[in-house]
Amino acid sequence: MKHFSSFPFPLYSVLIWQRGRVLAEEYYAPYSPDRLHRMFSVTKSFTALAVGGLIAEGRLKLDDRIVDYFPEYAPAAPHPYLAAMTIRDMLTMRTCHKATTYKINMAENWVRSFFVTSPDHRPGTVFKYDTSSAHTLAALVRKVSGRGVLDYLRSIFPEELPLSPDAYILTDPFGSELGGSGLLARPRDLLNVSKFLLSLKKGTWQADYPSLSARDAAFYERFAAYVSEALSCLVPTVHQGKTEDEWQGYGFQFWQVRDGVMMYGMGGQYAVIYPDIDLIVVTTADSQAVQGGTQMILDAVHKTYLDLGGNENLSHRVTLCGLTEKAPLPEAFAGRWTFAENPQGFEYCDITGRELVLVNRGERFSFPIEHDPAEPFACTKEPRYGQDLRIWSSVMADGSLYLYAQIFGEYLGSIRMLLSVSEDRLTLHMNRIEETVLREFDGFLEGRRGRF
Repeated sequence: MKHFSSFPFPLYSVLIWQRGRVLAEEYYAPYSPDRLHRMFSVTKSFTALAVGGLIAEGRLKLDDRIVDYFPEYAPAAPHPYLAAMTIRDMLTMRTCHKATTYKINMAENWVRSFFVTSPDHRPGTVFKYDTSSAHTLAALVRKVSGRGVLDYLRSIFPEELPLSPDAYILTDPFGSELGGSGLLARPRDLLNVSKFLLSLKKGTWQADYPSLSARDAAFYERFAAYVSEALSCLVPTVHQGKTEDEWQGYGFQFWQVRDGVMMYGMGGQYAVIYPDIDLIVVTTADSQAVQGGTQMILDAVHKTYLDLGGNENLSHRVTLCGLTEKAPLPEAFAGRWTFAENPQGFEYCDITGRELVLVNRGERFSFPIEHDPAEPFACTKEPRYGQDLRIWSSVMADGSLYLYAQIFGEYLGSIRMLLSVSEDRLTLHMNRIEETVLREFDGFLEGRRGRF
């Protein structure tokens, strides 16, 4: 507990479990073991588990199209991006939307908003955090199973894992569960669910949960396979995350962290699982008012992992989920890509194994991809404001290209880009962090060979 003693914000609980034993369990006023706590985006992981149960039952498939389940909301002639979006895309936060759709107009039916908001880019290409995705998946769980997320999970969880009977999920103004943020539960619930997930991942669930021996073993084998995939690194998040742990990657509504995986809720609601040493750390807190509070808690959790036998060198080898060192740029990227009309004013890009060139309103921005291997960065200058750029790039394990451009000079900041190619289309996501200049380098671009 020594690493959790001096935060500049309220810490409400810490639970540490390892190899069958609770090593620490502390609660701080006004919270106690019996008081429900708002878990925010931890809810997403619970929703994903309910979806996984329905997949294991054969009632859903990862590659099912979401529009097919909601004909009452989907347009008669849906946009091709919306029509193509699958449950897999939603679980991995690779939807066709650039942001949470129901926040655009909260007087609109929140589930319906997911289907009527204009798509921004092709689904299944680039991670972009979208809470309306999990919200819609919770509605899907109810539509297919006839139950809410927690009631359905109670029906498939083992008897040895009782969710608090009074745990619940808040609903939106239209009666749908807040599947991305509405869970109220106890820290022990997070610990118990994490223990079950660890058991499923390790394949020890039959021994660890004897009550399951009398139930459908084939179902739990399928569910265990889904959980193993859900907890793995499926998509890179380095272009989007703002902390070291948010860079590590994403599965099915589960975040990767240094050396582990977690259920992650705003303000410090965490359940972090370290499979290599059978360790689980659960926290609840309110770090919202303190910049960097999220990372303070996760740093304390990681130090606890190291104290309890974690591999100190592992975090240095796995600094970014899916990162590959010095991998050649896939041939699919090479050539000229013409962009669809966009408010940023980009016309086209040329990509070779040596550089990415973006043309914006006639100006040519060059970002080196290949550089002297003895140097960690390539240096160049952008033409519009004359700012120096220091550039680093890498091909990720999923075949996407990540490029980081540090801005330094009169202005200070960065541009992060992730490029993905599929079906002869290019999707480019740009995330600019700088107060004044290069505002064009933000948002999504869709490109194709030839002309749109």
